[in-house]
Amino acid sequence: MMRGLVAVLLAAACSLAAAADKQPHKPPQKKLAAADESTEGFLNLYVEICVRHFGDLEDFRARLLREKVPKLAPEHAKLFLSGMAGDAWPVPYKGKMGNFVLALPAGKNLCLLHAHRANTVAVEKGFLDIVADAPKPMVAKRGPVREELSLDKLKMRTVSSTWAPPGARRKMEFMLTTSASPKAELQALGSVAIVADDGPPKAPARPAPKRTP
Repeated sequence: MMRGLVAVLLAAACSLAAAADKQPHKPPQKKLAAADESTEGFLNLYVEICVRHFGDLEDFRARLLREKVPKLAPEHAKLFLSGMAGDAWPVPYKGKMGNFVLALPAGKNLCLLHAHRANTVAVEKGFLDIVADAPKPMVAKRGPVREELSLDKLKMRTVSSTWAPPGARRKMEFMLTTSASPKAELQALGSVAIVADDGPPKAPARPAPKRTP
């Protein structure tokens, strides 16, 4: 039963990734502002990395380590792993480094994509468009919007959606937390995880946005 459910979840993930290939989330064809490129980059990387590789995250992480893809030093990776064991990699987009970071906690069905800077309104809209419709027999269920303050008193907003066959307890959960404050060190965090409860979705372990110097 569990194996069958996982197969359905992974098929859904592949369908989502394939849809993103056919209809990439790009702004209208005009001169891109930095905010537009950050939105495009975040949404495309979220699908291409976290969703596409969700079924083999441990193998994917092992391959990155085996191929010695440059990763963050442990003391810097802590910010993105929030206390969990694992690794973090800076991710280029269109040849540029510095804005996106991938974190893969060891031994967990959890993928985290961070953005230092993002157009949070556009990212949230694009994210909700991506996860709005689940392939059959999956059913998409939108979670409640959660707004809270970080330890630094910065506003954070979390939206989420789960995909699962009717009646299933184990679900594929997509979650996005953003902070529009220019003082936030991290303005967007997207995650994909398997959750096993029917209660309100819990935000993934994440660093509270920090004030920049």
